[in-house]
Amino acid sequence: MTHGPDTAATSGSDGAAQRRRRPAQAARGGGIAAGSGLRRLRAALIVLAVAVVSFCALQGYLYGRVAFGVTAGGRSLSGDGPAAARAAVAGLLARNGLGTVLLETRQGPVRFTLADLGLRVDVPATARRAAQAGRVDLLGLHLWFGGHGSIAPVVHANAAALAAAVQRLAPYVETAPRDARLVLVGTSIAVRPAATGSAIDAAALRVRLTQTLSSWRRYEGSVPLTASQPAVTTAAVQDAAQQAATYLSSPLRLRFRSREIDLSPATMAALLTVNTGPDADTDPLTFDNSKARAALHRMFAFTDHPAVNAHVLVKGRKVLITQSSAGFGLDMPTLLSDMDAVASQPGLREVVVPLTTLEPSTTTDELTSLGLDGLGSQFTTYYDQTNKPRAQNIMQAARLCDGTVIKPGEVFSLNQTLGPRTLNRGFDYAPVIQDGVLRLGVGGGLCQFATTLFNAAFFAGLPIVERHPHDFWIDHYPIGRDAQVAYGSQDLRFRNDTSHTLLLRCWAGGGQVTVVLVGSTGRTVTFTTSPFYDMVPTHTSRQHPRVITDDTLPRGIVTYEQGFDGRSVKVVRTVRQNGRVLFVDTFVSTYAPKDWIERIGTKE
Repeated sequence: MTHGPDTAATSGSDGAAQRRRRPAQAARGGGIAAGSGLRRLRAALIVLAVAVVSFCALQGYLYGRVAFGVTAGGRSLSGDGPAAARAAVAGLLARNGLGTVLLETRQGPVRFTLADLGLRVDVPATARRAAQAGRVDLLGLHLWFGGHGSIAPVVHANAAALAAAVQRLAPYVETAPRDARLVLVGTSIAVRPAATGSAIDAAALRVRLTQTLSSWRRYEGSVPLTASQPAVTTAAVQDAAQQAATYLSSPLRLRFRSREIDLSPATMAALLTVNTGPDADTDPLTFDNSKARAALHRMFAFTDHPAVNAHVLVKGRKVLITQSSAGFGLDMPTLLSDMDAVASQPGLREVVVPLTTLEPSTTTDELTSLGLDGLGSQFTTYYDQTNKPRAQNIMQAARLCDGTVIKPGEVFSLNQTLGPRTLNRGFDYAPVIQDGVLRLGVGGGLCQFATTLFNAAFFAGLPIVERHPHDFWIDHYPIGRDAQVAYGSQDLRFRNDTSHTLLLRCWAGGGQVTVVLVGSTGRTVTFTTSPFYDMVPTHTSRQHPRVITDDTLPRGIVTYEQGFDGRSVKVVRTVRQNGRVLFVDTFVSTYAPKDWIERIGTKE
């Protein structure tokens, strides 16, 4: 069938219509799909927003707190703030006893603190470690994404403290290595073998302690040790034993001029010791020991002529310096060295005994150069030698001060020179002034020595740095020129302001004590003493004395002591040199009244 143009046109018109209908339908379907996608996107954004808000809220809650799931020693720290975390860590340390360790030793367990071992648990740092656990550092923010776990404490170690603790612990656990050595048995030479010792392994100990602490447990166990090898092995000493046999193979002759002394192998064995010095490998035995030195001094004592030291002697108002001289005696170092060298070799075994010059330790020229050939001053006081304890104290003071050298510019202190007044320093009980009364005390009588020394310094024209008068006037001392000392409170001090050394010479005996300042000061001293003034009457009398009891006097014995009025006196000293006044000083002494004393004995 053949279509005409109308038919063709109709078909084309229907197709166009259909094409127009399809885009409209597609548009309606696309709109539906787009709306569905928007809804899904909106829902996703809402979920994301909720998640972000929740995440931020969670991070905000955990800010400054320990994250979930973090524990320390089995205890949960989740949600703890800084203070709570520190308290929790400190509580764990206390409950688990982590402040101490128990170390097993040969003598049983020994307790040490962590501090003793140089270890310290840092509580704040451990709390900070807990706060950072399970977090991720993102752009400087420590965020938690669900991580968790157990934390170990932060431990600081101090190597020096650990080393000190190891030294204290060493005697309890270490065994010293034993060096092999030669042993003399009679005239035979034996070898004592070496033995390995043990020493604390400080590094391993620190590792054990820190590993145990990391699990929040206290360390209780042994101390790690390492082998300590001997310095001298058995093999080395066995080789030396063969060489040492030469020492005792035949006698050793010592010759001094025409005199000869033969040392038998048995005698040599008694004088030899095993050499432990740096030359032990070449000289296994040696005579260089105290036993051999003493024996050789006895054998050759006839060769000793000691040196003579110079001394300062005072005869009346003259000072003499004795003549020093050199001596001679054994050259012991050379003799011992020669004996070792000869005894270690076979063949002719003879040693010529050497001598050496012995120089005096103090020469005449030295004392003369110090200016000790002149007299500075001399003063003497007298005491009752029947009072033996008091006399003993005065003589002991003289012995302790005698020979004291006072260099230019130095200040002499009597208290410093005498030291404490104790029985073991040679002082005895004798009367001393206590509360205005004479009572027994250790060191009584030293004030008389102080008075004598003060006057020697006074007339030498030396500046007096410190001086104290007695509590009350004592009529047998120079008026206004007495001196009282008490250890720790009252001293006598004077300065050597000359350009040369001064020497104290002191001696006591026969009821008198003398102090001499050797070394001329070139000074002349004049003085004036005022009359007594400011008299203060004593409130007691022989008829109305102060009564005291005395347990050193037998019961029934009564003694009386005279009282004196209180008073003051002034001494003015003028010191000149070459006619020129160097200085003028004044010594004021104020004495309290002294009671009349009735002393009643109570000793049974």
